Amino acid sequence: MVTDKHRDKLIEKIKSIDDRNIIDEIYRLLKVDFDDTIYETNDEQKARITTGIQQIENGESVRSEEVFRKMRKWQNK
Repeated sequence: MVTDKHRDKLIEKIKSIDDRNIIDEIYRLLKVDFDDTIYETNDEQKARITTGIQQIENGESVRSEEVFRKMRKWQNK
């Protein structure tokens, strides 16, 4: 059972954190959507995004695990 005392201790601890990375991780863990930034893209960026989406839809992508495996192999040469 979570008591008000537990919540208060946690809130106080969070208030004392100055590291943005830790705060971001807390948000992630709590699944809080805090990024309300609106990104403006130019025509070249939009074209690249469209190309990337088309590549994914055409199966022309590589899973990140495979990329990391290849990078580790390349680094060890």
